Amino acid sequence: MIQEFKYGMFKIDNKQFYDNVKLIGSKIKLWECKERQITMNDLEDLLEINPELLIIGQGPGGLIAVADDIKDVMRMRKIVLKVDKSQNACELYNRALKDGKRVAAIIPARG
Repeated sequence: MIQEFKYGMFKIDNKQFYDNVKLIGSKIKLWECKERQITMNDLEDLLEINPELLIIGQGPGGLIAVADDIKDVMRMRKIVLKVDKSQNACELYNRALKDGKRVAAIIPARG
């Protein structure tokens, strides 16, 4: 569960992370957003758990783009896709966990 999000920092399961995060089942991974866009390559490990819901954060200011092909691939795989600013993405993730959904998320700390 994401306990707190501030620009550049996440508090997840009582640990602080000062970088972008991927939440894959119960795993927390750091990742580097090399461009101002999230691509299918960024999502490969998230899709390994075959989530029913995929949440993509676009940074606190909503400045990170999402590649066009992601929406098509998620639709074909019948995965619900939610894209929003990072703060809202955190709230969506927590709600999905509470609802018992198989969820994966990729959330930038900045941007």
